[in-house]
Amino acid sequence: MTELIERTDEYTIELDEEQGVPIFTYNAFVSGEELRDIARTWADFIASEDADQYVVNTESISAHDDADKRWLAETWIPDLIDHGVRHGAGVYADSAIASMDMEEIEGQLNAIDPDFEYRIFGSDDDALEWLAAQ
Repeated sequence: MTELIERTDEYTIELDEEQGVPIFTYNAFVSGEELRDIARTWADFIASEDADQYVVNTESISAHDDADKRWLAETWIPDLIDHGVRHGAGVYADSAIASMDMEEIEGQLNAIDPDFEYRIFGSDDDALEWLAAQ
C-alpha cells in the first residue's frame, strides 16, 4: 500500500507504507532543466524521509538524452549517496529502446560508488521486492 504525497502533471511522489521507500513516477516525458527540477524535488523528499532506498518509475520516458544521463550520474546520484542513499531501483517501459537506455543508466550509476547499487525492473512491485531484500 502506498501513501500519495504529491501528484502533478509531470510526476507523482508516493511512499510505500510497509517499507518506507519513496516511489517517484514520471507522468510525462521531461528533460533538461525540468527533469533536474523534478529530481531535486525528489532528492529533498528522500532527505526529509531519511530514506536510504528509492524507486523511480520511468515508464513514460522511453529514453533520457545524454546530457540528462550525465547530470543524473555526475550530480544527482552522488548527492543522494552523500545523504546516505545506498540502493535505487528503476522501473522502465516495456520497449527495446527503454530497456537499452535503462541498462546503460544502470551501468553508469553502479560505477559511481561501491556502496551504491542500482537495478532495473519491469514493475514497482519487483523493484520493492528487491529493495526489501537489501
